[in-house]
Amino acid sequence: METLTQTIKRLSEADYKALLEDISTNKFSKPYIVLESARYKNLNDTQMIELLDVNPSTYYTLKSRLNSKVAAILSKKVENPISVLMDEVTQVPANLYGTNKQVSIRALKELEKQLLEYDMSNELIIVYRTLARLYMYSPDFNHYDRLYNKFVAFSLASSKAENLYYDFIIKAGQYELSRTPSELEDMENTLRELLNISELYSSHRLFVYFNIVRIYYLFITAPNADALTQKEMEIDKTMQEIKAIFGKYPLDTFYNNIKFIVDALYFEYYQKINNLVRARHYYKQIVTDLPELSSHHILNFHVVRILESKIGLYLATHDDKILKEMNESLNQTLYIDKDETYNYVAYQKYMSIVKFYDGEYAVAARILNSLRNTINLKPYWHTEMDCKLFQALQYTLMNEEDLCLQITNSISRYVREEKEGYKNIKIFVKLIKASFKSTDLPKKGKKIAVLWEAFNAKNTGGEAVLSYLQLDNKLIQMLSDK
Repeated sequence: METLTQTIKRLSEADYKALLEDISTNKFSKPYIVLESARYKNLNDTQMIELLDVNPSTYYTLKSRLNSKVAAILSKKVENPISVLMDEVTQVPANLYGTNKQVSIRALKELEKQLLEYDMSNELIIVYRTLARLYMYSPDFNHYDRLYNKFVAFSLASSKAENLYYDFIIKAGQYELSRTPSELEDMENTLRELLNISELYSSHRLFVYFNIVRIYYLFITAPNADALTQKEMEIDKTMQEIKAIFGKYPLDTFYNNIKFIVDALYFEYYQKINNLVRARHYYKQIVTDLPELSSHHILNFHVVRILESKIGLYLATHDDKILKEMNESLNQTLYIDKDETYNYVAYQKYMSIVKFYDGEYAVAARILNSLRNTINLKPYWHTEMDCKLFQALQYTLMNEEDLCLQITNSISRYVREEKEGYKNIKIFVKLIKASFKSTDLPKKGKKIAVLWEAFNAKNTGGEAVLSYLQLDNKLIQMLSDK
């Protein structure tokens, strides 16, 4: 029921009504009841079986057929602006059997120009194969046969580049979770392979794939804000070139769906280098698009990157509107499967951070606890420590000493036995434990403040945790009042 419910709840009212009419107009039919329940209620499968008064086998057959029917209807609504050009390509083989050879050739050459402009290598293969056959008795056959072979190779390269683009997204997420040298190397190898392909061909699509990946790589691996600041002119030039490509090819399906990336990357960049004026500008450009972007599952990585930058901008400005804006809408539209480990973890942490800065410590702790129970974080030691430390802090603020010590003791034991270094984690554990010690408040507050400064001094580089945490005087006072 969960998949169907998620799909139905995320539809606009107009799309839902249209879907309902396509499925059934009879309010007493079982498909109608299932759709209405998925839209407006939160029933599990057992409750639905009781409501419909059917046996489990009948219900699961009904649900399976309904899922398929909904998917078939909604798939027809997916926008594909370049579909007119694609329709022309489907008619290309028929030109081979036209009654006027020259008319067929002129039509194919006109189509060739459009396909070249849009970098549609797969479609060009069909055109060049057909042109070569039309010229089979002419010396021009060799020309079009070479073009056919060239674009077969180019098509394979483009397909490989697209795969590498999505591979990088996965590997970047893995690195963000683990921060291990091996994951960094995997990410760098993907970037290097994509660079090699992009240098083989003059292609605006390969340019876009490579430079989106390269800019994300710079953001993820930059040692500090100064390193990124030095690349401002280079990054700005690249982003303007990407924006110009998007503007030049308005019918391209990929470009149409990814064009938000220019504002998103500008926002992440200026937030990272602490240029708050420009960061705010691009935040305003992108924030209203978040609910729409978050309804497309393939964009989940980009959405959570925007949300992480959103937290960074809030920490720099302390603007409560930034902290809370669009969160309710996101809860309605964003669905991340737990198999998308980085995206899932990043979004759950985002919601926990929002609740923390809103003073809802119990809710923040509950989100983190649910996350740790849902996802096995042991393969991602860095993220596991980050979540545990943040959860322990929530328990400290809630005055739940036993729950807090249960977490901090396990952290201390693991760091002592398995890891060298990580003085930042050891200092933060001391800070948390200091809040429960019996001593006069002024001394305790001073000690916590000193430990917080020491933590920040050591919390750098690849070992850094809790980068989203700020302990102001109010929170230090709360930690002292135990």
